[in-house]
Amino acid sequence: MGKRVGFIGLGAMGNPMSKNLLKAGFDLTVWNRTESKMKEIVELGAKSAHSAKEVAQNSEVTITMLTAPSDVEQVILQKDGVLEGLKPGAAVIDMSTISPEVSKRIASNVANTGTYMLDAPVSGSIGTAAMAALTILVGGEKKVFENHKDVLAGLGKNIFYIGLNGMGCYVKLVSNAIMGTHMAVLAEAMCLGAKAGVSMDTMVEALKSTVAASRILDLKNPNILNGDYKAQFMLKLLFKDLGLALEAAANGSIPMPIVGLVRQVYAEAIAAGRGDDDFSAVAALAEKLSNVSLKK
Repeated sequence: MGKRVGFIGLGAMGNPMSKNLLKAGFDLTVWNRTESKMKEIVELGAKSAHSAKEVAQNSEVTITMLTAPSDVEQVILQKDGVLEGLKPGAAVIDMSTISPEVSKRIASNVANTGTYMLDAPVSGSIGTAAMAALTILVGGEKKVFENHKDVLAGLGKNIFYIGLNGMGCYVKLVSNAIMGTHMAVLAEAMCLGAKAGVSMDTMVEALKSTVAASRILDLKNPNILNGDYKAQFMLKLLFKDLGLALEAAANGSIPMPIVGLVRQVYAEAIAAGRGDDDFSAVAALAEKLSNVSLKK
């Protein structure tokens, strides 16, 4: 049997990630605050636990994949949490996208017990997670990273050791700030061409051969042209991440006025009922404001 791994948080990303750990041969124990979400993973061969503490008690490394900083603090630090169950020398790897300051604070609490923590947020969608092709950005002690790189390799293809605790979080926020800004400006700029009567297919193909070419254009143009915004990464989560980036920037006295403005665009999209859609649905807001259709 492989290394004993725990996984907490079986949501949209955690579900395929946990399945990949089983496929990779790890001895997996899972727990989720909504108990019904454990059923599928247990049927595939994972063990179920009754608390985060129990997961850690049965694992050499415990992974958390949760939504908000407060969720991570609760699951790791509070009563019946991961920290109470970690055995000496064991590690917790938080793969959530949270504030670097919160992540460093949690890591400090973990270190005080003789155990270890890595922050390892991921870049990629639900589809990328299902293919075990995530990009993983890791902060923490390098020896801990090396000890558990095999676990991360079961989840992603591009694994980067960034530096000490919190550094993975910083790079993830940088990535999402750029991604969110790019998506918003792509949407409103395409409205300019659409209003002039340019064919959408022609515009997209032409853009791919200009300096405006990008992965966002490649990945999200089908959503825009088909008006299909089934979530791979929910707009409301990107809004949350942009807020975390602005908070981290404020703590470091880094001006980010463009990101601040872009976050307000996503706030307007949420107000228009697009929060649970893919973040590319910001294009639907641009269409509405410009009174034009981007559909081909």
